[in-house]
Amino acid sequence: MLGLLLIVLSAACPAGAPPEPTAPARRAEEVRSAVAAVLDRQVQAWNRGDLESFVSVYAEDAVFVSPTGLTRGRRAVLDRYRKRYPDKAAMGTLSLDVVEIRLADVHGASVVARWTLAYPDKPAASGLTLLVLRPRGNGWEIVQDASM
Repeated sequence: MLGLLLIVLSAACPAGAPPEPTAPARRAEEVRSAVAAVLDRQVQAWNRGDLESFVSVYAEDAVFVSPTGLTRGRRAVLDRYRKRYPDKAAMGTLSLDVVEIRLADVHGASVVARWTLAYPDKPAASGLTLLVLRPRGNGWEIVQDASM
């Protein structure tokens, strides 16, 4: 009887075949993909010079932390970006290298990434950011952004 059970199990799970991911593992991968897609859309918006689309992923009550201070609320974050980057030339070209995406649970995720702004006529600027995101509708929104 045990031999028959082993034969059946062997046939069901051929050697070398990867196991099917569990539901939590599938959910984790879905969240990571969705968060990465949000960040990719942000990079595209920045590189088009579209600060409104770039900031649209921030929550209404988002908090932005940088070496120069604390900014509260999506509108204030947008105003800060407009002041600091008044035109496309000042914005440069953004690239984002995601170092890590961690899931808090199905209600949140954090991202550590290195950002780089490249310019044709001056040295690139680079730093790190820590983003905290939560689900919003069919997508995700940034609730905290600590950029250094």
